[in-house]
Amino acid sequence: MADIILPKMGDAMEEGRIVQWLKNVGDAVKAGDPVVEIETDKSNVEIEAEEDGFLQNISADPGTTVPVGTVIAVIGADAPAGGGSAPAAAPAAPPKDNAKPATPAASAVPAPAPQTGAPSGASVKTNGSAPAPAARVEETAPRAAVEENRTSAPQPVVVSRPEGWKPYESFVGALPENLGGTASLIGEPIVVGGSGGGEKVKATPVARAMASANNLDLSRLRGSGPDGAVAKKDVEAALAGGGASFATAPAAAAAPASAAAPSVTVAAGEGDEVVEFNAMRRTIARRLTESKQTIPHFYVTSEIDMEAYLKLREEINASAGEGQGKVSVTDMLTKACAVALVENPVVNSVFSDNKRITRKGVNIGIAVAIEDGLIVPVVKNCESKSLRALAKETRPLIERARENKLKPDEYTGGTFTITNLGQFDVENFAAIINPGEAAILAVASIREVPAVVDGQIVARKRMKVTLCADHRVLDGVAGAVFLQSLKRVIENPLQILAG
Repeated sequence: MADIILPKMGDAMEEGRIVQWLKNVGDAVKAGDPVVEIETDKSNVEIEAEEDGFLQNISADPGTTVPVGTVIAVIGADAPAGGGSAPAAAPAAPPKDNAKPATPAASAVPAPAPQTGAPSGASVKTNGSAPAPAARVEETAPRAAVEENRTSAPQPVVVSRPEGWKPYESFVGALPENLGGTASLIGEPIVVGGSGGGEKVKATPVARAMASANNLDLSRLRGSGPDGAVAKKDVEAALAGGGASFATAPAAAAAPASAAAPSVTVAAGEGDEVVEFNAMRRTIARRLTESKQTIPHFYVTSEIDMEAYLKLREEINASAGEGQGKVSVTDMLTKACAVALVENPVVNSVFSDNKRITRKGVNIGIAVAIEDGLIVPVVKNCESKSLRALAKETRPLIERARENKLKPDEYTGGTFTITNLGQFDVENFAAIINPGEAAILAVASIREVPAVVDGQIVARKRMKVTLCADHRVLDGVAGAVFLQSLKRVIENPLQILAG
């Protein structure tokens, strides 16, 4: 038997949505065959079978969102009984003498009302998520097994909701008794009973499962999530021995975290349109909120003369041989940034635990707008690649980003990011730093403006760029020096070819 689990594809990934099953229960599969397509916060990915066999069981319907590490299907050596139908959940064993009653199944928990706050006149859209089918509950493990082993990890119960409910929500039921035996919406804080008796501790489902698997008392942890909820990183820190994650008193675990901003719920009015966020938009909201709350941003802007830069690009493309692609403005800008980052390595660094880590390679992310979202494919080791090699690599990378087909290693590992709004006639703007980096460059439009050249006012093509930097890692002077280097390289663009 081999379990197919929802894999973790990126540091920020905590859950994924089942887009479609590419195999049915009963189908024969071979190692390497794609079995299921999942939607992550970055792209759609096909999960392959790891061994030959037959698909025995599917425990998550299309449209369902499940946490990382969840078993979503099982491959066995033999075809399941009944052919193409999914095997029914095993009935619960009768309780033993003097045994406690089995924990109620999630199907006995009343389903909460929709959380959108939309009145009957408001229309609800799911922003890329498929509508959930009619309500149905499947247990992925018999309740009797949970009753006999209450120290095991929580057993997930997948719920598909009828039309009108939030399609990305599902339940986790049949929790161990020491965690209260309650159920919660995936991805939202849950109130569970701590070992201290009547205390109630808020925790996310991922944190709760990790704590249960490691016999960790949640009531001893200080939560850093919304409303003081214990999050995954709090449990990881505690398991790693990080004393800061432990509360000074059990009651402190339930206190709201000072750094967490309270969520605001706004009721939709008559005729309003309500759009449920997909995984990508939820991740954008979470990570950029985290960035602005935890990273002290500062901004430095410079105006760069683009005349020589544009002339060189024209000459490069005019001399391109047959089969050679064109070099874009962004390609040249990426290479110019690589040259400037080598000269100013402090900008190619990151803050971590009161230390500055200076990155060895210059891995530049290029922000790409896609339908209702944003993704940042990363070009690795830009400092060691020629302009043409860099352009050749970047073009298909951006195309895959727009098609949601990036692999995890193609959007992770960035050390610096460029976001370019030049095509939208933008004079200047500031951006939010991508967590894990120290700076991002906001690039505005190339505009023809009056400029003083050799004492004369003439029309020149110029562009404003704004460096948005982490003040914990570098100061204003370091940011300004980086922009001086970038300005010099762009205004003398032969350095791009030599770099």
